[in-house]
Amino acid sequence: MPKANSPGSRVPESLPWWREVGLLLIQFVQGQLLVACLNGLVAWGGFSLLGIRPALWLGAGVGLTSFIPYAGPVLGFLPALILAWTSFHDLRIVAAVVGLGLLIQILEVLVFQPYILGSKLKVHPLLVMVSFVFWGALLGFVGVLLAVPLTALMQVLWRRFRTRWS
Repeated sequence: MPKANSPGSRVPESLPWWREVGLLLIQFVQGQLLVACLNGLVAWGGFSLLGIRPALWLGAGVGLTSFIPYAGPVLGFLPALILAWTSFHDLRIVAAVVGLGLLIQILEVLVFQPYILGSKLKVHPLLVMVSFVFWGALLGFVGVLLAVPLTALMQVLWRRFRTRWS
């Protein structure tokens, strides 16, 4: 690993730690926005394929509600479920909407968050997944909300500690 002031380092050592943490939080929010956009795009595509109108607005709703952990996916797909039932009266379409919701959740948890947030915050994708379990077990719901930023913060502090004492 390069020294903090070397050309290959990510953040110069002269940058105060609190500024580095601020940059980390900005990158986290940017990553979350990208994850939400991807959730909305996948939902829009799925709703379009299923013939549920207005697919664009429903996809945007899924994207917006994906910021809310646990309840967000349910809230985002509830209008689509209602529209699917009232428009088609076909349980297969309703089941397909539920399947689409599950697919988006799986993609978010196993692909979007680990790789997007991991790359934004310079945290390994596997560590992102483990951080949700660790911080969730330690702090409950708040731990899940703050898992990735807390893990990235721990990395910043560890790197600062290592460079100072090595």
